[in-house]
Amino acid sequence: MSSSRAGAIALLVVVGAAAVGVVASSSASTSTYTVTPKVASAWMRGYIKAWETRDADAAAALFTANGIYQDTPGDPASTFKGREAIRKYWSDITRPQSEIHGLQGKPIVQGNKASIEIWVRFKDPEFNPKGDHAITLLETNILTFSSNGLVAKNVEYYHILNGLHAPPPGWGT
Repeated sequence: MSSSRAGAIALLVVVGAAAVGVVASSSASTSTYTVTPKVASAWMRGYIKAWETRDADAAAALFTANGIYQDTPGDPASTFKGREAIRKYWSDITRPQSEIHGLQGKPIVQGNKASIEIWVRFKDPEFNPKGDHAITLLETNILTFSSNGLVAKNVEYYHILNGLHAPPPGWGT
């Protein structure tokens, strides 16, 4: 290997190690907040209440000013950045919904993150255009909290069932 090539590789290794150190120190400084199950549960109660009342302003207020809401992970068209984008998404998605009732499971928390299952039953003619339009949505939210108790990032994973279904025994525990 030539000395110039070896020097270039050594420089890349040093630059790469420095970048890893910057990312590590950056993420360490943003994750020093530790969310509690009580804070995570209160946040989710607000989320469900905003859904049940179709209150897009209340939903957006649960997020930091630059919060990120990912309805479908990895899909840029389903990623909403900032309160105004989150408010518009919520307004649009909940507009056709009615008779909304949600339950939340017990949060799992670690550091500044929480994972919470929710079980939401509602009517939506767009998701279920036949019959009574009943939907049961099973969802897990992966939340990253900021130190003020607002969410900086929400990533949803969900499954939709037609009809109204009750949670099975032991759900959410």
